[in-house]
Amino acid sequence: MALAKLQALSLLKPHYVFSLLIPFPSFSSSFELYSTKTSLLTSSLSLTGDGLLLSAFPSSSSSSSIVNLLVDSLGLSKESALAVASSSRLGLNKPTKNPICVLKFLKDSGFHDAHICSIVTKSPKILVASVEKTLKPKFEMLEDLGVSGPDLGEFLSPRAFMVYYSAEKRIAPIIEFLKSYLKTNENVLRVLRSNWVLSFRIEERILPNMRCIESYGVGPSQLQQLAIVHPRLLSQNPKRTKENCEKIIEMGFNPKSLMFAHALHAFSSMNNEKWQAKVDIFKSFGCSQDHVFSIFRRAPYTMCLSVKKLKETMGYFVKKQEDVLFNLIMNPQILGFSLGGRVIPRNNVLQALRLKKLLKKDVKLSSVCLLSERRFLQKFVGCFGEEADYLRRIYEESKGNPEMIL
Repeated sequence: MALAKLQALSLLKPHYVFSLLIPFPSFSSSFELYSTKTSLLTSSLSLTGDGLLLSAFPSSSSSSSIVNLLVDSLGLSKESALAVASSSRLGLNKPTKNPICVLKFLKDSGFHDAHICSIVTKSPKILVASVEKTLKPKFEMLEDLGVSGPDLGEFLSPRAFMVYYSAEKRIAPIIEFLKSYLKTNENVLRVLRSNWVLSFRIEERILPNMRCIESYGVGPSQLQQLAIVHPRLLSQNPKRTKENCEKIIEMGFNPKSLMFAHALHAFSSMNNEKWQAKVDIFKSFGCSQDHVFSIFRRAPYTMCLSVKKLKETMGYFVKKQEDVLFNLIMNPQILGFSLGGRVIPRNNVLQALRLKKLLKKDVKLSSVCLLSERRFLQKFVGCFGEEADYLRRIYEESKGNPEMIL
């Protein structure tokens, strides 16, 4: 019986024989194989261990050996592992030991298993990157900013593409430039979390955009706010930045005001066709061009609402309240409120109060919608004694069924 088993094993490929003799752990063991005293991935990797490693994964490196590595040591599904191996042709030119060194380095850096899985599936070529020349320099730059261990894994998981950028020519210059404007490492990290910022060399987008905005009189505090809150602006075409600055100044924005940064971001988030489509919606309800500019000056992000949302909300208010335009122009943030979650439920409560003649004087729906949730419940629900439960039921049921109309 033993002889038959040996004969059967002799027909298998060497690395499969080895995997049968020394089975790999599951993903839940979290690299347990590589953390034991006999680990193949310890810093004290012995020649014997290396020999065993290469017998498990042949030195001629093939896609199948990398698939086995990803499945057995990371817990990836075979389909995901195949996608990683095939997407970057990992098995053709690099020694198998390289992916193992990379995985060990990521694990030793404090990355959770989920981080490593995310990184290798999004950026497979990291498996054949040089730890010393490619990964360490970039990790050290980020660690100098105060992010390390699991936090570094969390930071890089959605940004594994960073390993493909030159540390010296792209990442370091961008970090140093941002430090000069933003002062703190925390602020720099907030900006770096925008993938757009690293998409271009500093001299191509970031520097020209910052200088352009500065040239219109935007002060240091506004620049800092703009870079932190709206970092994507720094990566747009500088020519477009200049055009947008001039347009919003024409609309009445003062570059020295804090609202300028919000207006620039809102206006830059849409093309001319989308902007005009929204202007046309307002005009269809009786607004003039000056009214639209007034709305934009008071609440820039109102113009970021979809055409559908603007049309539905404007239509509802105009239908329910004849003289609503003035209130909407003065308080355009109302247009961003949820119809089903706020506007319609509150209107239904008002209707119930009118039917029961409980209001001493009528109130405008637009004014009621501006109230906080707590204030609305106090003023239009809780203060009506025996009717309070009825009004609260109307309010809650309307939220669950916004088409309910009293």
